[in-house]
Amino acid sequence: MVKAFRRYIILILAWLPFFVVWVLNAITYGQMSLRGAVISSGISMGTATLLGAGTWNICKRWPWPLRPTIAFYLLHAVLATAYSLVWNFTVWVIEATRSGSMIWDFWSSRILGWQLLTGVWIYCLFASVSYAVQMRDRLHEKEMFAIRVEALAANARMDALRARLNPHFLFNALHTLAALAKFRPQLAEGAIERLGDMLRYTLKEDGRDLVEFSEEYNFAQQYIAFEQLRYEDRLKVDLQIDPGSFHFEVPPFSIQTLAENAVHHAIGVRAEGGSIWISSSCEAGTLRVTVRDDGPGDAGETGTSHQIGLKTLRERLLASFGASALLQVHSGPEGFQAYFEVPAPKDA
Repeated sequence: MVKAFRRYIILILAWLPFFVVWVLNAITYGQMSLRGAVISSGISMGTATLLGAGTWNICKRWPWPLRPTIAFYLLHAVLATAYSLVWNFTVWVIEATRSGSMIWDFWSSRILGWQLLTGVWIYCLFASVSYAVQMRDRLHEKEMFAIRVEALAANARMDALRARLNPHFLFNALHTLAALAKFRPQLAEGAIERLGDMLRYTLKEDGRDLVEFSEEYNFAQQYIAFEQLRYEDRLKVDLQIDPGSFHFEVPPFSIQTLAENAVHHAIGVRAEGGSIWISSSCEAGTLRVTVRDDGPGDAGETGTSHQIGLKTLRERLLASFGASALLQVHSGPEGFQAYFEVPAPKDA
């Protein structure tokens, strides 16, 4: 009801300038009084509007083709002529009834030609507005369709990334289990239980693009504890987490991916092991998570697994946050460092 009322108000406001011009024209050239000009203009404009509703429906019945043809233009030429004749004759009948004139005097009017041209112009005005609205609706439908397609494509990309990431994680976890079963079989049972706990997280995050920082941080801690079963004192970890980090959301496996990279490409390649540092900081509505190790910095650059993990994480950050997120890596003689930044949730 409200929508229909608003539509009528918009229609009246759209016609108001034409109505004013019509009144002024009737006063200036028709030598009418203000009252007579208003009544005459109301009859003309009101009749044109009622017939315009029919024009609107006709344009819906014959929408604007992708490639207009001569037949299409001829159709509207005939319809415009018919509209003009019906409009002018209807107005003349009403005016003749009011003034007591003869209806057939319509054909002897000195301004009949101009009146017919005006009718054609009004028809073209209605048809133009109708086709403009049709074009707008078409563009809107195409835009919505493009948005839906883009959303489906984004979901497909995320599904592909998950399908690539989970086997990558499982491969490295099973590699750790194999090493434990071979060299420390007494620890294998506990490692299997920890792996089960981590797999529950992977099932829980399935289908989610983002998780709370606390969930991912806890999972990263579980992963590190899992790896410490294998490396024991060779793997030293320092955690420095800003309490404000727990108000953010991050992609699943984001912190764990960086920790996994540090463990396998910095600690695992050295008999003496090493240390990794995991830290987070919050500043200006941005969360930065950093993972640093003291291993051979350039060694991680060449690993295929290393490249898969970082590339997948970069793509997931881009898919979830767009240009607002970034992933940076730095390699040097003192070790390898990687960090990512994400913005605060929109409703924060």
